[in-house]
Amino acid sequence: MGELVVVVMAGGMAKRMGGVEKPLVKVCGKPMIEHVLVTASNLSRKLYVAVSPNTPLTERWCLENGYPVIATSGKSYPEDLKEALSIANPPILFLPADTPFITRSVLEEFIEKALGLKESVITLLVDRTKCFPEHLWGSEPRSPTGISLLKGYDWSWNNIVMCRFPDLLDIDTWFELEYAERLCS
Repeated sequence: MGELVVVVMAGGMAKRMGGVEKPLVKVCGKPMIEHVLVTASNLSRKLYVAVSPNTPLTERWCLENGYPVIATSGKSYPEDLKEALSIANPPILFLPADTPFITRSVLEEFIEKALGLKESVITLLVDRTKCFPEHLWGSEPRSPTGISLLKGYDWSWNNIVMCRFPDLLDIDTWFELEYAERLCS
């Protein structure tokens, strides 16, 4: 298997937040995407950001800060992910731009577990009922984080369930953003 490539997905519509350009929303004084990119840059030298017409300011911010971008259509997360596959051969780690508390140790643990599985696509799920405060459980107690590892192209698929808080907190609503800001202090 070749060198790990990391793609940070930053082209979504942020519908639950009224269409704000979510990667640039600040958490702990910095844009969410900056937190993710700093962590990702500790995993690989091959780092890209997938942007779309939904996130032109994010694209500009990335280019100004030396992060190469991949243009996607912005139709949906799965569609953008497929479009981003053209940049490299596996292994490719996909990370969402809205997980500002993600840590290198959580990602390394996920990658190690994923490499031990036979399937070619491994998705990280978080079990909110075991490690998140009850008011953050949401409607899906076991929910996808947007973190996936592509190891090959046979498209066999498996999940890994982890429980890390606040590491795996993704910011999808204004309520979650407000909660994240409280965690900063």
